Amino acid sequence: MVSLKYSLTQDDYINYYLFMTWDAPGRKKGRLKYYLRQVLINSGVIAILFFTDIFRFNRTSLYIYVGVMLVITLMQIFNARLNVKKQAEKTAAAPGNQNFFLDLTIDISDAGVISKNEIAETKYRWPAFIKKEENNEYYFLFTSDVQALIFPKRVFKTGTDRQQFEKLLSQHLSFDAEVGHLIKE
Repeated sequence: MVSLKYSLTQDDYINYYLFMTWDAPGRKKGRLKYYLRQVLINSGVIAILFFTDIFRFNRTSLYIYVGVMLVITLMQIFNARLNVKKQAEKTAAAPGNQNFFLDLTIDISDAGVISKNEIAETKYRWPAFIKKEENNEYYFLFTSDVQALIFPKRVFKTGTDRQQFEKLLSQHLSFDAEVGHLIKE
């Protein structure tokens, strides 16, 4: 059994939100669609301006407008992740979401995962986890497409705790939860 005591920080939540909505490997297709949509829409506006000859008497205005549209397109592409991060910060700072940051005690065993804080206790049997993902800083055990238990890697005080945690995951998570999302996407 592995027992962890920690509190999520607002940065932990923001990183989770960014991962879930933007950075996750499974979101690559969505990111590409977003970028392509921005380029196509703005290219379409530029094409309409060229072919309708709206600026036929003042070509300088046309080139200025096209330049502005290109800058807007680049800003949309480069600011997309920043906008997602701003939404995450807004969500994390909302007074109604402060329960995210209560002190947690989490026990992970062969029976499952028990998460406790001062207002709730939740027991998850292993089949409750439909997907496991991780990055350099976190493990995420998803119970739905949008909800996960967040395990910051910094909370594992020893390498043994982390190895035991990973062993429990490998023993009890289904193959589909462990790697199925990589195959499907």
